[in-house]
Amino acid sequence: MPGAALVTGRFLAEYEQMTESVPEAFPFPLEPADLGTPTRLYGPDRCPVSQIRLPSGDLAYFVLGYDDVETVLKDRRFSRNFRYPGAPRMVKETDLSSNPDAIVNLDPPEHTRLRRIIAGSFRPRHAAAWRPVIQKIVDGLLDDVTAGGPPADLAAGFAELLPISVMCELLDIPPEDKPNLIDWTGIFFDTSSASTSDRTQAGIAFITYVRNLVAARRVTPGAGIVDELIAACDAEGALTPAELYQMISALFIGGQENTSAVLARGILALLRERERWEELVADPGLIEPAVEEILRYEVMSEGAFLRVTTTDVDLTGGSIPGGCAVQVSIPSANRDAKIFASPDTFDLHRTTNPHLTFGIGAHFCPGAALARLELQIALSTLVTRFPGLRLAIAPDEVRYAQDTLVRALLALPVTW
Repeated sequence: MPGAALVTGRFLAEYEQMTESVPEAFPFPLEPADLGTPTRLYGPDRCPVSQIRLPSGDLAYFVLGYDDVETVLKDRRFSRNFRYPGAPRMVKETDLSSNPDAIVNLDPPEHTRLRRIIAGSFRPRHAAAWRPVIQKIVDGLLDDVTAGGPPADLAAGFAELLPISVMCELLDIPPEDKPNLIDWTGIFFDTSSASTSDRTQAGIAFITYVRNLVAARRVTPGAGIVDELIAACDAEGALTPAELYQMISALFIGGQENTSAVLARGILALLRERERWEELVADPGLIEPAVEEILRYEVMSEGAFLRVTTTDVDLTGGSIPGGCAVQVSIPSANRDAKIFASPDTFDLHRTTNPHLTFGIGAHFCPGAALARLELQIALSTLVTRFPGLRLAIAPDEVRYAQDTLVRALLALPVTW
C-alpha cells in the first residue's frame, strides 16, 4: 500500500491557485438555508474533484459527479483497507476503520466471503416475513404517539425508535436494550463531540454486550439472525469468533442511524411543502416512488465510507494519486443533472431514479431491501392514520445535527 501522504495533482493546484481557496473542513457546517444538505457546495462552478480536510486533519479528495462517484464505489483501485502504518483517518481516534475483522474494512475476495454469509438473511424475498413484524412495530409506536397527543416529536418518538426496534426483533434482542444500542451506534458517526474516552468506552461496552449476547445464545438459542451467524461460526466454521462479533455489531450500526435519519428527514420533506403530504394522502400508490425520491433527495450524509487509492487513478473530473484518501458525495451524485431531470426538485412522480444512496458494487448496503420496506410501511401508515399531519414549527426552525457524519434531525415537532 502506498504511503498516506497526499500529493496534490496539477489540476488541483491550478484550481486552488485560481480560487485562492484552502481545503474545506469536512463534514461541512450546515447553514439554515441548506435544509440539512449543503447543496451550495455541489453547484456547476464547484471543482468536480477537489480536496477537503478530514476531522483528523488529514487531507482527502472530494468527488462529486455521478459517474466518478460510481467509479470510486465500484473500482477495486479504491480500497477500504486503512489498516497500514500512516494510513489517513476520518478521525484522530481509533475508529471502525482500524478493525481487521469488520466487513466494511475488507476488499474482495476477503469481503466476498463475509458478504455471502450476511446477504442471505437480507434478501428481498424475505420481505413477506418482515412486513408483519415491521407493521406491528410501526402501529405500536404510533399508538404511543397518539396517546401522548399533539404536539409530538416524530424524530425521537418514531423515526429514532423504528429501525432499532425492527433490528432487535429480527435479531431476537430484548427491547430494553434499545437505549444503549442507540447511544453506542450514534458515537460511531460523531466526528467532533465524542472524545477518545467516549469512543473507547462505547466500543468496549458495545463489544462486551455483543460477546455476552453470543454467549447467552449459545446456551439458550433463539430464532433470529444472531443465531444464524452463530451457526455459521460454530457449526460451519465460516466465521471466526472475532468476525462473528463484528458482524453482529455491524448489523446494529448499519441498521439504525441511517434509516432513522432518512425517515425523519423524509417526513419533513413531505410536510415542508404541504401539498406533497396531501398528494400522498390522496394517492397512497405514490408511496414507493416517494420513498425512492426521499432516498435520493434527503441523503442523511455525504455517504459511503472513506476509500484510499491503491494506484494513480484518472477520473472524468481529474486525477487522484495513489495512497490518497477519497470521500465521495452521494448527495451531489444524486443531484447530477446529467442523470436526473430537474435534480433539485423533490418530485413524487419521478420514474427514473437510479440514486446511489445505498451504494453500488461490493459494499452495496445488504440491508437496502429492509430499509426500503421500513420506510414504505412507516409512510403508508402515517398517511393513513394522520392525514392531517403538519409541522408544529416553521420549516426554517428545524435544526440538524452538526459535527457528525449523519445529518439527523434534532427534533421533528408535529401536530394533527
